[in-house]
Amino acid sequence: MNIPGFQIERRLGRSGDAELYLASQTHPYKRVALAVARRGAVEAPEALRELERHPALKSDFRHPHILHVHRVGAHREWLYLAMEYVEGGDLRENLVWGMGLERLVNAFGDLCAALDHARGKGLAHRRIGAASILFRSPSEVVLAGYCSVAADWAERDQQSPPGGASAAAHRDDLFDLARTLYQALTGETAQGALRGDANGQANAPAALPGHLKMLQPVLDQALAVDPNRRFQTGAAFREALEAVARSGALADLSIKTAAVSSGEIRTVGEAAGLSSREPIRDERGTYGPSAKFSRWLLAAGLAVAVIGGGVYLVDRQSWRLVAFMAQIGLAEDPNVQSAWVAAQALREDPVQSLPALVAGYRRVLELDAGHSQATQAIASLADQWRQDIVQALAQNDLGSAEAKHNEMTLVFPDDYSLMDLGRQISNRRAADTLLASTRSLLRSQGMSRIPAATVAIQAYQEIVRLAPGHPAALAELAALAEHYAELAREAAGQGDVDDAIVYLERAATADGGLPILEAVREEIQQASRARSAIQELLQQAGAQRARGLLVHPPGGNAAELYHRVLATAPDNGIALQGLNEVTSQLLNKATQMFEGGDLSAVERLLGQASAAGIEAAALLEIQTRLDQEIEALATISQKLAEAGRLLAQGFLTEPQEHNAVAVLRDVQRLDPGNARADELLDQAAARLAEVAREAFAAGLPEPARHYLDLALTVTPDQGEWRSLRESWQ
Repeated sequence: MNIPGFQIERRLGRSGDAELYLASQTHPYKRVALAVARRGAVEAPEALRELERHPALKSDFRHPHILHVHRVGAHREWLYLAMEYVEGGDLRENLVWGMGLERLVNAFGDLCAALDHARGKGLAHRRIGAASILFRSPSEVVLAGYCSVAADWAERDQQSPPGGASAAAHRDDLFDLARTLYQALTGETAQGALRGDANGQANAPAALPGHLKMLQPVLDQALAVDPNRRFQTGAAFREALEAVARSGALADLSIKTAAVSSGEIRTVGEAAGLSSREPIRDERGTYGPSAKFSRWLLAAGLAVAVIGGGVYLVDRQSWRLVAFMAQIGLAEDPNVQSAWVAAQALREDPVQSLPALVAGYRRVLELDAGHSQATQAIASLADQWRQDIVQALAQNDLGSAEAKHNEMTLVFPDDYSLMDLGRQISNRRAADTLLASTRSLLRSQGMSRIPAATVAIQAYQEIVRLAPGHPAALAELAALAEHYAELAREAAGQGDVDDAIVYLERAATADGGLPILEAVREEIQQASRARSAIQELLQQAGAQRARGLLVHPPGGNAAELYHRVLATAPDNGIALQGLNEVTSQLLNKATQMFEGGDLSAVERLLGQASAAGIEAAALLEIQTRLDQEIEALATISQKLAEAGRLLAQGFLTEPQEHNAVAVLRDVQRLDPGNARADELLDQAAARLAEVAREAFAAGLPEPARHYLDLALTVTPDQGEWRSLRESWQ
């Protein structure tokens, strides 16, 4: 059988017409109990629609002591239901090994609260018994059975009256719960052990054993024959149970339905150095309260578990011993141990993904929130994945880096380091793409063509900015620098100082640290025309600055003219000061563009400044602010689109944490005066006012006033609405 989205691990059993499987849900990863039933004669769409409408599948039905239902669906001839998978067994299984009486009573108190919650949602259970009472852990109980994919599920739910579960049905559920508690305590059914009241009428269960007398009044009322004498709510039943628990009378008692065997006593006794004795016999047979464990017996049991741990491995019920000892603080919770072992086993598998590994340790934390080893393991996995990403980037293995980054983003979406790692991966991909296109350009144009070389140098420098230390880009820049340094030397030797300066400027731009450049500069400076060329360049640069042509047009702007001067005379003070002034003016100009909201102009300015050789610090300052502005605009655009969808779907002011008005208020905080946000808020308020008028016209004054108040909350300056509100008083 193949159910999309689930990986079936093993069969658990059968419930009615449904097969139960242990499965792993793939996205998001979690272990679930998967109930699967054939559709039979029922058409799939209708059966699925009916199942999806079941009240127990609604999000507001969730309760900590009711088994969670995650998902329902249909695939081919199957209907399926994904439910929470609990590993602690049902009530009957827990009683076989033994339960502390205080734990048992507290568990039934929690079930009372679960029944009240279900009644409030319009549901009655009708099938409460030991098999429907499950344990997530020794101290956490859940009630199962509110939703089934069995063929008769719809017929069962039709037993509930219109409008939800009746008070009588709720009392019946409480009676069934009390009957199950009585049977857990005595091994007898409540109907089979009735005793008479003062008038000789059968009215309550038979007397409990002497050591359980403190519970007699509670069960007398819970199991009264007259329904009006029983507890009418789960809260009342729970309060009566808690009052007994608070008295302290239950602390040292336990319930065990299977008698302690002589083998168990012999094993524990031998471990403690004691002689073997006759087995402890339960005077009520196979279903009743067990004798209290003495302190030496528990200590001996712990010694067996720690030192001779293999003793109980041959016994199918050995884990129950660990469970019982966990309850009294002498052993670790077996569910936690099992989850920890499973998580560690996953980590030893080198092909496991990060989501699967972290899910294993998070399962441990679900059972034991203070499990420090699981917390440390998750932290170490995050560190390992970060290191793997960094190593993959260092090896230029972008595929591995990106895959690891995607896994981290899925599991640790709030990790502050992911943004920087993601930017590095994105930059490295952009750098590799740019490297390929630049090499293609040089192959087609040749290294000696100034325009092509200029573009190539700028591209290689951008690659180094995106991926600092990129070896291929640095090697290409060094090759260009050597090529143009040689061209400059040849031009200077021929007396062509202007060309020599242009070539030298290209070489210095490509690699200013190339040793040969200094010798080329000396040769150029020896030429008489060099001085006049420098002066001419300085005059041209000053004129371009005065005209505002700081970094544009290419080849004739102030910044590039100053760089040409510095290529020949690196210490020229006028050129250095001129470049500082150009940089300062550029920053001021960019600030004005940001204030005007013209981000495209800022992008053009940044590209021109980079091409003109403006210092990296100034470019980084502009780029950083540009990135921030673009991100803010994207966030605003996303929120406006989201608000529009919520508005179209009718989610105006509800749910409280995610509605159209709340999202639009976020937009106004990010961008005060945003016209689109104001427009959508007006639309939301108008729709609320329209709904209010329709409600009032339909004879529903309270809802009408409520919706009009909401409209005035969104748009308080509507005088017409305020007058209308006053007229509805």
